[in-house]
Amino acid sequence: MTLPSSITARGVLYLIGLTLLASLSYGLLRWVESGLREPEPAKSQEPVMIIDRFRAVRLSTIGLREYVIEAPQLSNFPDKLGTQIEWPVLDWYQLDGLTREWRLQAEQGWVAADQQIVRLKGAVTMIRLATSGKPPMTVTTHDVLIRTRERYVETAAPAQAITPGSELRAIGVRAWLDQERLELLSEVRGTYEPPKP
Repeated sequence: MTLPSSITARGVLYLIGLTLLASLSYGLLRWVESGLREPEPAKSQEPVMIIDRFRAVRLSTIGLREYVIEAPQLSNFPDKLGTQIEWPVLDWYQLDGLTREWRLQAEQGWVAADQQIVRLKGAVTMIRLATSGKPPMTVTTHDVLIRTRERYVETAAPAQAITPGSELRAIGVRAWLDQERLELLSEVRGTYEPPKP
């Protein structure tokens, strides 16, 4: 290929050099501009609301109490970070909405943003009183997961269950709060004293 006499090889090299220089200048300008932009603000991990001495009542679809949570302090976090509760007490009611069946107490609690999962952290005590119409029981353990809709409770921690005349120990427990159903998962040990005639 021959070039017209007005275009020299030197001119073509100058043109390529200028194009390359313009491209580099544009890239450098974009890089500098991106560094000058305000960074996206970090999402806050601070609570958006703190309530002292609170009481919340969860009602069923027909307006009967399902459970009540009380605590000295509640901290609600932004986005889907949930709610932190200090020293929660959770009273679970029978289907009539009047009779308290279980009381769960813990050092700390966390409620998911959709309120379907509750975690009780630290030492946890679960008490069922005889006034519920079912045999009394006390379960002590740590770090409990509650699925509120199913009335289901579980832990992988060591647990102790005491009823009149018996004491059971196990590693891991599953319980359905609306049924008389308690599963002890492993290393189960216990004592039972039959009622005296």
